[in-house]
Amino acid sequence: MKRKLLLIVASLLFSGMIYAQASYWPSVNYNQWQSYATVYGKVYLDNELQERDDIEVAAFVDGELRGTAFLFQSHQSYGYFSENPCYSDTQGEVFTFMAYDHANSILYDVCDVTLTSTGTMEDFGWYNDPVLMHFTKTEEPEEPSYGPDYPWTPSTSEYQGIGMTVVAQIQINGENVDRATYEVGAFCGDECRGTSGNGLVDWTDANLGYFAYFNIMGNDEDEINFYLYDIANTEICAVKCFRTVTLENGAELGTDIFTDTFVLNFVTEQTFTKNIEGYSDNEHENGGYYLIASPFGEVSPGNVTNLLTNEFDLYYFDQAREMEWVNIKDGNTNLLAGKGYLYANSQDVQLVFKGFPYNGDGKVTLIKDKEDNSTTAFEGWNLVGNPYAQTAYVTKPFYTMNPDGYEIISVTNNSVEPAEGIFVIASENNEKMQFSTQAPTKDKSQIVLNVMRDRGTIIDRAIVRFGDENTLPKFMLNENNTKIYIPQDDKDYAVVTCGEIGEIPVSFKADHNGSYTINVSTEELDVNYMHLIDNLTGTDVDLLQNPSYNFNAQTTDYASRFKLVFATGVNNDDTFGFYSNGNWIINNDGDAILQVVDVTGRIMSSEDIHGSFNKRIEAAPGVYMLRLVKGDNVKVQKVVVK
Repeated sequence: MKRKLLLIVASLLFSGMIYAQASYWPSVNYNQWQSYATVYGKVYLDNELQERDDIEVAAFVDGELRGTAFLFQSHQSYGYFSENPCYSDTQGEVFTFMAYDHANSILYDVCDVTLTSTGTMEDFGWYNDPVLMHFTKTEEPEEPSYGPDYPWTPSTSEYQGIGMTVVAQIQINGENVDRATYEVGAFCGDECRGTSGNGLVDWTDANLGYFAYFNIMGNDEDEINFYLYDIANTEICAVKCFRTVTLENGAELGTDIFTDTFVLNFVTEQTFTKNIEGYSDNEHENGGYYLIASPFGEVSPGNVTNLLTNEFDLYYFDQAREMEWVNIKDGNTNLLAGKGYLYANSQDVQLVFKGFPYNGDGKVTLIKDKEDNSTTAFEGWNLVGNPYAQTAYVTKPFYTMNPDGYEIISVTNNSVEPAEGIFVIASENNEKMQFSTQAPTKDKSQIVLNVMRDRGTIIDRAIVRFGDENTLPKFMLNENNTKIYIPQDDKDYAVVTCGEIGEIPVSFKADHNGSYTINVSTEELDVNYMHLIDNLTGTDVDLLQNPSYNFNAQTTDYASRFKLVFATGVNNDDTFGFYSNGNWIINNDGDAILQVVDVTGRIMSSEDIHGSFNKRIEAAPGVYMLRLVKGDNVKVQKVVVK
């Protein structure tokens, strides 16, 4: 199935195409090499000769893909062959080979054949004398070792002196252990430097729990790691301790357990899953993409269950490179902590990550400049990811993928789900961005404008925020997609900041003719007045009465389609009028007479109004009185125009 992701480079965005082809490996640009060899090979998988056309063979030089071919049935009953092109530049390049079984989604990454180029056009083997290529899979990794073999006996080597005394409270996954039958071992490399003996010290009578008490022997500045043994079950615990110490001769750790507790927290290996909906069933041609991240720090793609199965896309984004999207679907590049990736699969799969919880500080370094200091439409944009296996929070505004996976949209909150990638923009080179597992004390007050097609899922979003200095420029994977944005200072924004009263333009561009809906909501915000003006039709929508507006749009419509007029503040019966940028904004129910009176008592205007009111009346700076007359009920309010 052909897949493409459009990236715009002209003027605003970078344009290109990414394909997920029938081939397991990406296509090869053969024009960049001087010559090629052809390998006529018979293929064996696990010592069984293959006679199928869904087996694919790939050639590599130092891990760089140099050519792919599917098996085909040759003439004269020679059977099935892999007629592999192997592109090269110079004499002496060594070709290695891998095979992929498409029917069973199995990668065979070990081949007993290597071939060396001569730098000229050549053939290896022939139909009546083929190269016999035996492929096998890399053996499944052995169960990880969580510590040196037990029993642990401290080394008797000569050292500079006793390193330090340790009194440590023992925890597993942050919880104090519930018995004394654990032993702690301290190691420098594979050499035991001290143990807690045959168990922990029981101080439960003093309501303190169980502690390990031991000396660590060694030299100054030796790096010490800790392991845990379960005496009761006679096994080394399948846990990992991220805490290490550096020996300082004569130092003590945690000796005052009341005021200076030293904690050794051992964590278990965990499993995290993320469901992926296959793009084969997605109604959008370019849909089905996800922004993903590793919830367990650095991990090999091959160790993430189902990540490399079926037809799939896997890219990382590096705006500092000439080509921002980097294809890593060969599975040889590790997923890194704090980095985000673009992923799609042709089928519904469940990604399964397995590992130890991330133990870093949650800081990610952002890049702003290109390598050659040139500007680009993507300058400053970074694709990062939540490094934790739990919800994390960031202070910067950011983008994530929309539900159908074909466009990124701005986010209304500051939480990032585990295994989720996000787009952020750097304000300076090497800026530090912080992921935190601590939720902020208060959400941002804001007005959110969501765009839906035919009242379906959200396809784009614009946000007006209050009391927050962060803005977010508009960022599009595909310039032709439908978009709503707020223009300011000749730039397009997805998130802007405003004062309590305002009138802002809201631009809209449709990707095809049809029916659209703008749904408007407020968060952590008291609003006295909020109207959406359709400049094309003249429709004035009171969003406090009806928060949705359905309209028809053409791709040829002018972008400056809408205007949002609002006034915020605590609802107060005595406060009914506002002045902003030459506009009088009146919050009112029913019929009334509105009068504007200057300080001399002169009535500047008087008119009948029906409901809320928004009208441009020029007023010089000064103090004015508004009078709202509803029968015998008269409200008066002072307004200062600056």
